[in-house]
Amino acid sequence: MEGKKKSPLEGFQEKLQQQHKNAQGKINNTLYEDILKTAKIIEKTEDKTKLQDIITNLRNRFKNENLNQVTDIYIYCQSFLSSNENPVPLPSQLCISIGKLFTNENLHYTANKVYSKDEVESGCALSFLGCLALHEHHEAYVLRFIKENFEGFSQNKKTECVFQLKEILPDNEIANRIIEDSGITEYKLVFSTEEDSTSKPISFQVDPIENSQDTSIKESKPEMANASVKAPKPERPWWKFW
Repeated sequence: MEGKKKSPLEGFQEKLQQQHKNAQGKINNTLYEDILKTAKIIEKTEDKTKLQDIITNLRNRFKNENLNQVTDIYIYCQSFLSSNENPVPLPSQLCISIGKLFTNENLHYTANKVYSKDEVESGCALSFLGCLALHEHHEAYVLRFIKENFEGFSQNKKTECVFQLKEILPDNEIANRIIEDSGITEYKLVFSTEEDSTSKPISFQVDPIENSQDTSIKESKPEMANASVKAPKPERPWWKFW
């Protein structure tokens, strides 16, 4: 007797589960669990004056780790935890806070991910890089990367980048120049198999991306640095200046 034939929905769900399993295999699950535990602590903390101590403790936990793994965890969180109601979930916000520890080599790793062949991964990496500009000492690297390589971004990434800059750095002269020069005024993303949605570097030197769970960080010097959807308007995050 033949087994029951799977419905298209069951096949699709199995495919999603496999994608999720594959993605989990690419991140450091121990560090990811530490971030999830911290997120739960924050959600239960009524005394908001303790938040900075909680964040400091989490950063200290990551000081001896390969921080490239934080980029991979952020991409995972955005891929599987985010939603229209919660576009930047708390675990993603914690990744951004940990990003305060990044060196230029870690920023370079994130920038490499912008040119991933996986469009979701690529978009999440660009979003993460933009958020890292919230840390003042990363601002110059991020803005130089975006300014020099903007023309090589896909149209969707240009749009997402412009609206993110408007939200994150509304008073920054360089960010406003990028926004003005782009000519983009409407948050419109186009999804079509007939268009090349990959981004190509202009001045950025793309390096082979090593396994982020390897504790050795590669020394790579950066080149100094028709469907419409509603533009997301995230609230100003509590971790912005931490």
